[in-house]
Amino acid sequence: MNRLITAHVLICLSTLSWAHEGAEGVVKERMDRFKDNKAAMKAIKGNLGGDAAVIAQKASEIEAWAHEMVNFFPEGSSQPPSEALPAIWEAFDHFTELANANATAAANLKTLAQSGADTNALTNGFKALGKTCKDCHNDYKE
Repeated sequence: MNRLITAHVLICLSTLSWAHEGAEGVVKERMDRFKDNKAAMKAIKGNLGGDAAVIAQKASEIEAWAHEMVNFFPEGSSQPPSEALPAIWEAFDHFTELANANATAAANLKTLAQSGADTNALTNGFKALGKTCKDCHNDYKE
């Protein structure tokens, strides 16, 4: 069983490494930050009905990234292996609005977690945060 788990972990890590292969500079930095963001979302989901402090901390991390995100998309940074669509730079104001919506949703979830909200409220806050991710991905990610 342990060998199976180890093999699975190695496959996942090699897949992540392959996905970032060739990434450099700001493209690699933002890919790494989005990978961290995905891990934060997973940690939040795993703690719904559990540790609200983890939810608050991870939501805070997502909020901070959302405030910085647009700075990691300078003009001309769409080279492979980036999955950013050219539409980002064609509608940068809209992209910025979506990043701000993500920051707001993360801040709202953090506040819910810090206030001792029940699992239902936290779940709804998590879903609202996830929707902001999906809204941006639908428009701006391959």
